Amino acid sequence: MRTFQFSDAKSHKFWNIEVKDTYYEVTFGKVGSAGQRQRKTFATNAEAQADADRLIEEKLKKGYVETTPKAVTEAEAFEAALRANPDDLAGWCAYADYLVEHGDPRGEFMQTQIALEDEKRPKSERAALEKKEAALLKEHEKEWVGDWPDLFPAPTETEGRGQINHTGERKYEFKRGVLATANFGVLTVAAARAFVKAPQTRFVRELFVGYYAWEEEFEPGPDVPGMTGDDDPAGHILLRWPYMRHVRRFQYGWIADEVYGNFCNFQCHLSGDLAYDFVKQMPDVEEVLIFAHVQDATKLAALPMPNLRVLQLYHGWSVPLDKIAKNASLTKLTHLLCHPHALDDEEAYIRLPGLRAVCRSPHLSSLTHLRLRLADFGDAGIREIVSSGILMRLKELDLRHGCITDEGAKLLAACPDVKNLERLDLSRNRLTDEGVKAIQATKVPVELDHQRALKGTEDEYEQRQYLYEADYE
Repeated sequence: MRTFQFSDAKSHKFWNIEVKDTYYEVTFGKVGSAGQRQRKTFATNAEAQADADRLIEEKLKKGYVETTPKAVTEAEAFEAALRANPDDLAGWCAYADYLVEHGDPRGEFMQTQIALEDEKRPKSERAALEKKEAALLKEHEKEWVGDWPDLFPAPTETEGRGQINHTGERKYEFKRGVLATANFGVLTVAAARAFVKAPQTRFVRELFVGYYAWEEEFEPGPDVPGMTGDDDPAGHILLRWPYMRHVRRFQYGWIADEVYGNFCNFQCHLSGDLAYDFVKQMPDVEEVLIFAHVQDATKLAALPMPNLRVLQLYHGWSVPLDKIAKNASLTKLTHLLCHPHALDDEEAYIRLPGLRAVCRSPHLSSLTHLRLRLADFGDAGIREIVSSGILMRLKELDLRHGCITDEGAKLLAACPDVKNLERLDLSRNRLTDEGVKAIQATKVPVELDHQRALKGTEDEYEQRQYLYEADYE
């Protein structure tokens, strides 16, 4: 039997065919289902095989990828095990020894990079290892990476306040002797196609997509049926990458700058329509960082992600905290970091019921870092945080861009568990000097800049200004 799969943003389906004597059987349907079965009979086996070959060629032209299991070599067995468990140091050492024994220079490169992981090695020894690493890369880098990095636009830099976006950036990184990180500053159709086909990408476990190049003209094909430059064709192509399931860290969109003082310089122009379609193919993902205009993150929040430790949702119009709190697979989640899009409706995107769901969730038992910005729950939210007991395990609480007053600050300061925090951010709320002093008296590391205490004369916009201080595109 020969097996095939087709994946894009709208479907994930299989098609199998098996020739038996003078007939063949075809099985097809959605991946995960039993599918439908059809049979066609011919006069001879040769006719059955010829027609089966014709159908296979048609499927390949439509974008199906063959997944027929092949006889596994010892090297392939090593690689499959390491893709499934990339942290297995003993496995990497054994594979490196195997490659050295078979005269493959990748083995020596693996051994060198593994040795460099030991920071206790003498300086002179590390210098010798780094020299060997550089020499091996100089000779073999092109072979070990592939052609896909050559298909990016020329590097340019766009500087903003406290940040630099490398809009033509092409970056990759080797870890333990294999290509482990791929970073697309701006992804083109040609680069996406080359990456998807490159066997060198089979170990990539960190995938970063900053933006898609807008291409008025590109080579049409079954991987971009009827699409224009406005449809992000490069993203649809990348969804077909056969090694997506091995990704452990996924970043979608350029990260917001949070280094330049306490100022977030948000410039987001990336649609989040494909974010769910990427993440649903990453069953073992550990970090999901979304910096895109996600209209509805409900399906994303409900995905089974049993190894997820970090979930960051920025720029979106949807922060489904209730769905996140109900997701029984998120028992390892330590970081929940949310900063939604600027307000363009009658309600905030983060409200008290969502906060309550997170604080009382029986599944988010590992949560230690909570960031909920542009929220309108104010002092009521502080009461919920204190009464829920979540402060007993939080190391970071970030409620920047809110409407917390001195009352909430005093409630927080009076809670003995607040001293467990290693960082507290109440910047851009509504504290007076009284509330600031109450928080400072706890000795917790805290950020309190740009307070806007109400004076009773503000118009509606001024009262709700905290909800506008984000990406407004």
